[in-house]
Amino acid sequence: MVQLFLFLHVMGAIVAFGPSFTFPLIGSASAKEPSHAHFGAVVAEIIERRLVLPFAMLQGVTGLVLILLVGWNPAAEGSRWLGVGIVLYLIAIGYSVAVQAPRAARMVELTATPPPPPAPGAPVGPPPAIAATAKGLQQGGLFLTVLLVLIVIVMTTKPF
Repeated sequence: MVQLFLFLHVMGAIVAFGPSFTFPLIGSASAKEPSHAHFGAVVAEIIERRLVLPFAMLQGVTGLVLILLVGWNPAAEGSRWLGVGIVLYLIAIGYSVAVQAPRAARMVELTATPPPPPAPGAPVGPPPAIAATAKGLQQGGLFLTVLLVLIVIVMTTKPF
């Protein structure tokens, strides 16, 4: 039973977090082709809402089942790594649901209609709301990537 849930946990991590590494590519392509920005925003949001977040939540379930099957003493020497990993995971999930997902939905909304042409002499580039939302998505994505890498390091090396 432990092997089954360990497999589900590792496979779930691959399915959940692998696609998130495409978000910077989608964002970059959308910036280079503004006429396709809405499509890029929709694709990224669908991947996040239908794949990344559900499977990320499943990580918590399979992890909890593994803890129950194997047993875990959070105070035991050499097992504190799991507590650190859980805290990092909860921060990442909370941030994803509370901050990043609403930003992605906002980007879909902002790109749904093309912006009006810029006034003569106005700066060229995306409207300020789109630029600010894109910057927030980039910074949030970087934050979540750092958390993910830290979680993988803690879960694989078990440093404490």
